[in-house]
Amino acid sequence: MKVESDEEIEESESGVIDTSALVDIMFLLIIFFLVASSFHEEETDIAVNLPETDLSLSSAVQVLVINVRDDGSYFVSERRMDIDGLREELIRVVQQNPDQKVLVRGDRNALHGRVAEAIAACRRVGINEANIGYMTTL
Repeated sequence: MKVESDEEIEESESGVIDTSALVDIMFLLIIFFLVASSFHEEETDIAVNLPETDLSLSSAVQVLVINVRDDGSYFVSERRMDIDGLREELIRVVQQNPDQKVLVRGDRNALHGRVAEAIAACRRVGINEANIGYMTTL
């Protein structure tokens, strides 16, 4: 058994931290998160001329986003509309896809009634999945 002298103890407790192991761990964590996260990008080739159809061949349902601005106006696909225009758009969308999902994003300064009107319009036309979007802060 080795007994350390007072000089050896002072040298080992000088407060210097070996950071090479910490840097190795940080690189391993970065690599792990890069590999574990999924980056989904649709593969497209501009040289391919695809045929057109009025039916969606994708099994994934696209979410329709309704934005409610602070002045109470509704925006769907970058088009401004009132509540009657929103109802007409929702009817058209449900006729194309009865399983349509909707996300209503209300501005924090928008009146709650405007967001509720959008949700109610979704329910009236037969959309069962209408959710409210919000941001989370950790």
